[in-house]
Amino acid sequence: MPRPLVPDRRARILAAAAESIVESGWPDTTVAQIAERAGIGKGAVYREFDGKDEILAAVLNRSMRRMTAQVHRRVVDAEDLVDLPAVYRFGVEALLSEPLMLALYLGDDSVLGDHVREVGDHRYSVRMGWLTDYIEKLQHAGVIANDVASDTITRMLSVFTIGLVNAPGALGAGTADELTDTVALFAHLMGAGLRGTGPVDAPAARRAQLTLLDQLSDQLTQLEEPQ
Repeated sequence: MPRPLVPDRRARILAAAAESIVESGWPDTTVAQIAERAGIGKGAVYREFDGKDEILAAVLNRSMRRMTAQVHRRVVDAEDLVDLPAVYRFGVEALLSEPLMLALYLGDDSVLGDHVREVGDHRYSVRMGWLTDYIEKLQHAGVIANDVASDTITRMLSVFTIGLVNAPGALGAGTADELTDTVALFAHLMGAGLRGTGPVDAPAARRAQLTLLDQLSDQLTQLEEPQ
């Protein structure tokens, strides 16, 4: 008789992998260790994933989904204007709640930088397009100054994000407080420098943010689904 399937096998593998990465770092994490922690056989892991790289991509993707969902809830619940500084504040608070992503951003290991360089697909360019559309909607809503090209603002935001990912390699590992203060200062300077002249359409700004989050969530969901 065939062996019965393990309930939520894929989820158990990803949870075990995330725990192993935080404890030991990805280079020292093996498929055998993940299988043992998940309470399944090594062969069962390979029935879900082709190898370590695919497991890592799925683990990071799931963390991003949780972060996106948390920011989505914050936007929906916000009573004040959801502008760019608010979005960055929500984002860093979501990051602080994800041990794996936080460890990667603080430079506890070099996994994320290597992973980003090796992805090589079109998902990031797609997100750039969504971000540009979001910036344009904030400009139309009077939240952001419209005398700066939206694609220039998008590139600036992307450069900052890429810089956060790669800073530990050049500057050394950081702390959660340093990361929070850095993002807060950038958000403050960006908000002051790009503040629109008004009038501000706060509901339109919130709709734009929710659209961007929905697009990102849908993309992450599709990436997580087994092929």
